[in-house]
Amino acid sequence: MAISIQIPKYMISEFEVPTYITGTLPQLKNELVRQQHVYDSIQVLTDYTKRMALEHNFGEVKKCMSLVEKIYGKGNALVKNAVENIFVFAFSSMRLLCNIVEWRMVQSFMPSELYALYIQQVLSSKD
Repeated sequence: MAISIQIPKYMISEFEVPTYITGTLPQLKNELVRQQHVYDSIQVLTDYTKRMALEHNFGEVKKCMSLVEKIYGKGNALVKNAVENIFVFAFSSMRLLCNIVEWRMVQSFMPSELYALYIQQVLSSKD
């Protein structure tokens, strides 16, 4: 009988988020240096993603969505909470800023797990 050893999955802590973001988006380094909390770091990423959508830089939007999916997937509870309450919550305002074609492009890049959370937020706000 073989013994299986489970290695705990590596989690990203709230302190690692700025470094994780700048590893993919070095242009945000100056903004992230000033941030003291994970919520602020996620807000910087959110603002950048919205700006890229408005500038029709959908390659960069896709990169941001992929990055936030990794951060969310590997993040500890506080990191996940920040992504849900800042980044996912911002989908509604992003939708209002985009025309229908732009919004469909942005939607196509959204990680399915985060899009599902967005739908839950929208539906719960209508109750």
